[in-house]
Amino acid sequence: MSSQEKPSVKETSRTDSDTTKAPPARTASPSVWDKLPPWASKNLRSWKSWKLLLRCWIASWVSFVIILPNRSLATLGNTAFFSFLVSIMVPPNMPVQVFIFAITTLVLGLALGWAIACAGMAAALAARDQTLLKATLQKEVASAAGLANPDALFQSAIFRGDFLDTRSTVVFGVFLGFGCFVFALVRAYAPKLTIMSVFGTIAVDIFISFGPLFPFSQYTLLNSLLTSIGCYIGIALVFIIFVFPESLNHSYLHSSAELLDKLKGILAVQEDVLSADPHDVVPGSPLATKTTLARVGMIQQLQQLMAQKHFLNLEFSWGRWNGDDIKDLLEPISTVATRMGALNGFAKIMGHPLSLADHKHEDTESVSDVSTTGTAMDDTLLLRQFRERNLAAEAEHHVRLVDVLPNIREATADLRAAGVAVLGSLHDLVVAVNTNRYKRGHALQDACLVDLDKALTTLRSAIEDFKSDRRLILLEPYRAMFDKTEAGGVNKLPLRALYFSYVFASNLIATSNGIVGLAEVVSETAAKRTKARLWAPKGLRAIGKLLRSGDSAGEGAVGEDAQPEQAVESEERREYKQDPDSRPPENGFQRLANTFHVLLKWGKTPEALFAFRYVVVSIALWIPSVVKSSAHFAYAERSVWALIMAQTTMNIYASDQVYNYAMRIGGTFVGAVLGMVCWYIGAGHGNGNPYGLAAIVAAFLLPLMFLRIFSPPQYLVGILLCEVTFVLVVGYSWIDGNLPGLVQNIGIGWAVAWRRWVLVMIGCAASFILMMLPPKSGRKAVRLRNASVISGLSYLYSHLTSLWLSADGPFDSTVDVKTAGAQARPRWPAELRGKFIALAEQIQDLRIRTAMSKWEGSIRGSWASEDYGRLLDLESDMLASLVLLGGALSNLDPELRKTTMPHTHVLNPHFISDVMSMFFLISQSLRTGEPLHQAQYRNLADRLHYHGGVAATGPGSDPQARKNHLRQSLRSYDYMFYATAVVGVLQMVNALNEARTIVAHLCGEVPLEGFERWREEYDRAHAIV
Repeated sequence: MSSQEKPSVKETSRTDSDTTKAPPARTASPSVWDKLPPWASKNLRSWKSWKLLLRCWIASWVSFVIILPNRSLATLGNTAFFSFLVSIMVPPNMPVQVFIFAITTLVLGLALGWAIACAGMAAALAARDQTLLKATLQKEVASAAGLANPDALFQSAIFRGDFLDTRSTVVFGVFLGFGCFVFALVRAYAPKLTIMSVFGTIAVDIFISFGPLFPFSQYTLLNSLLTSIGCYIGIALVFIIFVFPESLNHSYLHSSAELLDKLKGILAVQEDVLSADPHDVVPGSPLATKTTLARVGMIQQLQQLMAQKHFLNLEFSWGRWNGDDIKDLLEPISTVATRMGALNGFAKIMGHPLSLADHKHEDTESVSDVSTTGTAMDDTLLLRQFRERNLAAEAEHHVRLVDVLPNIREATADLRAAGVAVLGSLHDLVVAVNTNRYKRGHALQDACLVDLDKALTTLRSAIEDFKSDRRLILLEPYRAMFDKTEAGGVNKLPLRALYFSYVFASNLIATSNGIVGLAEVVSETAAKRTKARLWAPKGLRAIGKLLRSGDSAGEGAVGEDAQPEQAVESEERREYKQDPDSRPPENGFQRLANTFHVLLKWGKTPEALFAFRYVVVSIALWIPSVVKSSAHFAYAERSVWALIMAQTTMNIYASDQVYNYAMRIGGTFVGAVLGMVCWYIGAGHGNGNPYGLAAIVAAFLLPLMFLRIFSPPQYLVGILLCEVTFVLVVGYSWIDGNLPGLVQNIGIGWAVAWRRWVLVMIGCAASFILMMLPPKSGRKAVRLRNASVISGLSYLYSHLTSLWLSADGPFDSTVDVKTAGAQARPRWPAELRGKFIALAEQIQDLRIRTAMSKWEGSIRGSWASEDYGRLLDLESDMLASLVLLGGALSNLDPELRKTTMPHTHVLNPHFISDVMSMFFLISQSLRTGEPLHQAQYRNLADRLHYHGGVAATGPGSDPQARKNHLRQSLRSYDYMFYATAVVGVLQMVNALNEARTIVAHLCGEVPLEGFERWREEYDRAHAIV
């Protein structure tokens, strides 16, 4: 069928609807599950989630029950509620070795804090005024003479502050500052150790708040706290091992199977994309939203796998596959996921406004004339001429994108179906291996392996069939136009839609090859591992690598800055950056001065300022505990919790802190109300009934634990404070009402709740004052990190361009450097994939940072959050285009790369310089806040036409010969990847143009009077007619 006869997707759907009248479908009323948030309904429907919830719920409830009997309460002491508290903060919702790692960091934090505090007590006792101490002791002994209980009087004197000593207190203060400074740096630079930092700070706070009150050594002040936490650790380990146990090996394979299912879904949804009209995939439409969410879910699942891989070899596990076997799956799965993301981006190409046929600025470029899209305000007369002509030519020859979509769907149908079948077989095989660990025999695994081999054979056949035959279906709409071209009836070939077809086809081929590679790894592993056995742990060094690694988006979502500003700076920029004010140091004195200079520069960083503020607020709220006139009041009212709250609400950026205030204050209020309701239901007006309290706490704890382990990260900080306050109200009330020998009771129920609320408000107020001296804006961090991301994109573009230009060098990562010679480039694809993933994680973290920055308010004026959000979208588009470019180059024949270089306008050296200059100008403007200039080119498409025109008129250029060569090349299989590479550059340039417009709106633009009018006149005078 010729392109003139082929109906469009719109026409086909209209004809179908006219001929077949489907009965009206009944709209099912939404169920209760559908009205819940997706994260809640998903986990409520999952038996796996219920097993996890039951384990955590019962373990936490047992951690509370152990403080109810009088004998255990007396043994645990006045901080017995910490067993219940830690069960909320670190629930047993993870495999045993991951839990051991998490709880070990907590215990190490407590031990380090205890060690610092003990060292402080030893130094403080040595500095104490012995004469004053003897006089105070003699006075207390004389006062206690003749009393029936002199110990009680002596204890009362301690907590009244009678034994406080100025010199000793100062020493304690120094160690408090040192300990808080250390843990603040841990929290700022190693977010994975946040739990360690928090509990280490708590240990220092408690010990140094009460230590100065004692006239003699009391190194066991934290015994009660450690005993309570030790009880919870034992309980949690018992439940992890014996109640619905799950090894990390099993959990990882389960997550891998879920990722395979997501990949299968993304590949399957391409049928809906290709069957849709381009207007149905515009941004915001249901189908576009579906593809976007599928990609986000795939990335999140992949990040989860990458975060857990370091623990795989740290456990005893029973099964067929060991940790190394499972790790071997990660690289091919990452490859498939990366290529699947590029394939999934075809929906964005279809839905782009400039790709719609009825848009007045239709993007009608082709590789032959190498044009790109631009915004209407920056389009030159030259670009408008090209677009109008190409639009008319596409409409005349019926080769619009909407006209060729049926051909794309038909040509790739078998290949897509075969890929879906292989991914389904892979999913079934992984599930079979994972769920049949303890069954004898391997019949099910063998059956799944046979199905996988059949599906893999079908996929290989589909790939070969597409290479040899099916891809030619993409050219069918153009046959009539090619005939007219050979007869001289067509001057310019409107090939835009054909190159978009090639983009989808080449991405599908790359994805299919990745699926083949993944299937081969899985098949080989399954054939090799047929019997289950016990696998021993190994590879403990992976823990250190994990701690040094960066963080995921989770901590950033709860207010912790996951990445220091220095870490965002691109690797290449750090490598080539020099100090413009001095040469490298050459002698010892210069090195010492340079070190001092570096320390001064570090002292101005957000992380250093955060640590200094952390120390100041800690000492400020600690002072009332060691002043004689207020020491007893501070002890009686538990002022140490105000100190802890001030420290935990401190954040690097003001926006994070304001967000934390809102979440923590709201969570504290809700937790206080729930705690009082729970206490008074279980205890009535008395000191509490252990049976009633155990029952009511179990009822309240179930929904609270569900929220704790399944709620999204952005809500986690508020939920944690809610549940911590609930624990403190119930736990303190029981301890104060049932533990004898306390020096000062704070009350039960309401008395605990209002004190907790007041202490939270005091801590928040103190940290707010420190935050404002001066505030460190998160909005500035957003601007600087956008600059760093754009700089990173420029380096990725330069890397890929250098690979494209090195046509004689190998691109494949399998090339051996020793045998390939000096021109070899080892491991390029693996390195580039790492750079792509790192930059994608930075963009994802930056989205969270941008959302958090809205909490700073609009005191100086409204913040352009929409512009920054759009800039992030463009950065994601540029990254996707570079992925497209890299994938195409990795499959492009080196000989074709070499022969097409002189005629590829996007490789024009002057155009490459223009692109790099645009990257630099945008990044520098964002980094410094300086405005751009109007005379700087706004649209790189214009520059591309200019350089292309100069090249076309250069010596040795034969337009007719190039046309003939182009028509021959279009039928080549390798030309698909070449066209995809060029389209990737064009899409990146289009996004870069729009990014320049947004940055000009954000940072400003210096006008040049008369420039626009003169440019328009100049273009008209030199226009191509």
